[in-house]
Amino acid sequence: MKAIITAAMVIAMCLSTVSSYAADNQSEAQKVEYRYEYDEQGRLAFKEMLSWDEATLQWQKSSRLTYKYFKNGYNEEVSQWNADKQTYDIPSQVTLYRSQAPNLTTVKTYKMNEAHDNMYLTSRTVVMEPLDAYLLALK
Repeated sequence: MKAIITAAMVIAMCLSTVSSYAADNQSEAQKVEYRYEYDEQGRLAFKEMLSWDEATLQWQKSSRLTYKYFKNGYNEEVSQWNADKQTYDIPSQVTLYRSQAPNLTTVKTYKMNEAHDNMYLTSRTVVMEPLDAYLLALK
């Protein structure tokens, strides 16, 4: 038996896939919520992630990013919500972004070593923006 695929069938298959993908994204979007707080200078201070709890039909705190600003950069701290204590735990990860020169930033990430109650370096990177990114082409 030979199968004949028409343009209408191809379009129907594509629309079915797109609507299924959109439904998955919509259901995922309904399970996570983000809340933002800003400091007096309008900079991001906190980004909080909440998860939808089907049992209680309420948003439950999950984790928080805390931003601390300095003259030459900022820190990003990751903390998990402790439901028993009803507070965020001490940061489990801290990433330091430091400007070393124009177009040059160092990025260091530290994670908590709970056994020794201290942080250890897990990665370090130097980010360099191309100097020609700001050049304009002139005729």
